[in-house]
Amino acid sequence: MNEKEYLDKAIRTLRTNDDLIEHMAYGLVTESGEILDALKKHKFYKRDLNVQNLKEELGDLMWYMYQMLEALAYTPEDCRKDNIIKLQKRYPNKFEDVVIRDVKTELNHI
Repeated sequence: MNEKEYLDKAIRTLRTNDDLIEHMAYGLVTESGEILDALKKHKFYKRDLNVQNLKEELGDLMWYMYQMLEALAYTPEDCRKDNIIKLQKRYPNKFEDVVIRDVKTELNHI
């Protein structure tokens, strides 16, 4: 399924309101917490890692993210492109701990 098909189908389940962006932000945090909870249960309570649950939660994260992107009139393609540009500026060679960041330079293209 391509991104347009996904958004067309996903938006059907969206209940619009005046606080749409805030609602989507809460959803992103909530679903991220559910992923972390699954990992906590696996690591600390020695339960089997529930991969199916992780996949479902990633799908929920995607739903919230796509709805927020749509609300901001920000395409997934532009989001990916901007993220790579930022990461290339922040980590020009490879990932390393960044003590001093120049956020203005990193984000000046957005």
